[in-house]
Order: sequence, then structure tokens, then C-alpha cells
Amino acid sequence: MKCIVEQKNIIQPLQKISSLLIKNNPNEILGNILIKITKLYILLISTNTEIEIIYKISNNYNCKPGKITVSGRKMLEIFRIISKKSLIYIKLINKKLYITSKNSKFSLLTISEKKFPYFKKIEYKKKIYINQKILKNMLEYTYFSMSTQDIRSYLNGVFIEFKKKYIKSIATNGHRMAIFKKKNKKKYLNKFSIILPRKTVIELNKILINKKKKIKILYNKNNIQFHLKNIIFTSKLINSNFPDLKHILIKKKKYKIKINTNLLKKSLFHVSILVHEQIKGIFLIFENKKCTIISHNQEEQAKYKFKTEYNYKKKIKISVNINYLLDILKILKHDFIYFVLDKKIKYLQIEVPEKKELKYIILPLYL
Repeated sequence: MKCIVEQKNIIQPLQKISSLLIKNNPNEILGNILIKITKLYILLISTNTEIEIIYKISNNYNCKPGKITVSGRKMLEIFRIISKKSLIYIKLINKKLYITSKNSKFSLLTISEKKFPYFKKIEYKKKIYINQKILKNMLEYTYFSMSTQDIRSYLNGVFIEFKKKYIKSIATNGHRMAIFKKKNKKKYLNKFSIILPRKTVIELNKILINKKKKIKILYNKNNIQFHLKNIIFTSKLINSNFPDLKHILIKKKKYKIKINTNLLKKSLFHVSILVHEQIKGIFLIFENKKCTIISHNQEEQAKYKFKTEYNYKKKIKISVNINYLLDILKILKHDFIYFVLDKKIKYLQIEVPEKKELKYIILPLYL
């Protein structure tokens, strides 16, 4: 195996696939990437056994075909310190990978590609095409509401659904929920619903860009594969039924309060200084065209007031997790949002005037 590659063409692919590498694992091969050279491409492949990413780089220098695995972390560190304009020479000799550029020369230990845990060839009977921007929005506006390690597997990912009239994504940890639901202008021939695992959502969101270029999606009951320009992203799916959560949405809106997002952010940052470290609870109090936000720990308290369009006679007091609010505000770039409550104030629903496809639900704390 022999290859010449430009640093600027390989550094970004290495960064993208290295996030899958498993550190300090007894199975050393899971910390390696597979380098596979064909007549047309240099392929960089990594896997954590649940996800596989293949990145294609054009073979512009008539590289000699071959394949081997090598430490992904060491490869990335080496390529980071080499100048962007440099040509890098890679050669496999007697089970060692030699990397040379100008005054630098490295020799790395390798492991045979035969031990690399390839994804088996999977048969996909269904496929759809979708704009990257739409899919990225479906993930980006919801993923932060996923659970981390819940015993209910369907909470540890994002539910995605394609139907004739709409496309939808939902993420929830049982205490909050994020919903993206958009009218379907294009009628997808294949209607389907899946649950993408947490790690898959995070890695896929890094790769997707906000462009209208179409990507191809292949899927079956257990696996899904995304084909982008230079990337093939394959993942296992969460094999579980996602519950119907329509009943949680507020239909009879008793209170609808317009909130300035900048003022809300400012107030949350102020009171976060003294928020309880474990509970993370704050009080939202609405009265006389003002919003008062209060946080407290065992012995201390913080309070912040700002004007808002609250024109109801009843005083409202609700307690929520401050981080749940901040997560929503981090992703939204709009001047105003609405706090929506029903008569019994069972939970807080957040809506965005400019993005009607978004809804966020936060269950109250009982402090």
C-alpha cells in the first residue's frame, strides 16, 4: 500500500470519523481507523460497532491499492501538526505505516484489516431522498431533549416519522419534550417511522449541513444508511415502539404569554448563580405585566424581574428545570417566544411565532 495525499484534503475527514473511536478499550482495534485505497478513492472508515462512517477522498495521485488499520488518535494528531499545504506520503512496509512530509517522519504500528469489525453487508429494501437542511433541522431542534441512559430504550434517541401530510421528529426524556412537525410538500412514496439512537443523532448532526442538497436514505427494520456527497453513514436502530404523545400538547390554551428571548436569557443567567446544584429548579412568576424569576439553594436566593406582555388577572407561579429552558434558548435565534399554559397549568408549552413547526414541553417541578 502506497499513497500521496494533501493535508487539507484529509484532516477534516479524520476529524469527522475519529469521534467514533473507543478509547481505553480492551479490544484495541476499536481505537483504530481502517485505511482502504482503491483506484478511485482513499477510504477512511471508523466504527464503534453500532455506527460506521466511511469517508471518501479522491485518489488524485495514482495511489497503490491496499488496506490496513492504524490508531485513529495518532493519525489525527500527526496530520494536525503538518502544514495545510503539504503533500503527505504514506507507505506500508512490514506491518508498519510510514508517514512522511518535509522534515517529519513517523512510523506507526498497525493491526490487520481482517480484525476490523466491518458492518456486514446489509440488504435495504426501502429508500427515500430528503434535503440535508430538513433532516438537520429535524435533529438539531429536538436532540437535546433525548434521555441519556433510560431503561426505556425509546427515550434514548430521536423518533422520526415520514407521512403523506407531514414529517416529524420527537425527543423526550420523560420530563421534557421537543417536537418538530412540518407539512410535507413532497409526497414520500415510502412512509416510515424509526428511532435513531442518541450517539447516531449526535454524530449525524455534526455531518449534516444546512444546504438543500439531497441525501439518499436506505433503511430496513434494524438499520439505516445515509449517503452524502463523500460520506456513507450507517447505524443500527432502536428496535422499540415510540408512544403516541398527542395528548400532552395543549389544545385549550388558557394563557399565552409573549416573552422577549434576550431578557429571558439574561434573567436565567443571573439566577443560575444560586440555583440548587441537584434540583436545578427555578420559579417563574407572572403578575402585573411582569415576569419574576427566582432561584434558591439551601440558604441563598436570587431574583430577577423584567417586563412582559402578561395581561391576565390571575397570578401564575410555576417551577421548572432551568437547564431545560436554557437548552431551548441556545438553539432558538428568535426575538420572541410564547409561554403557553392550560387552565390547570399541568406543564409549560413553548411555541415560536416564526417557526410554527416547533413545540417544546417542560413538566413542572414540585418544590
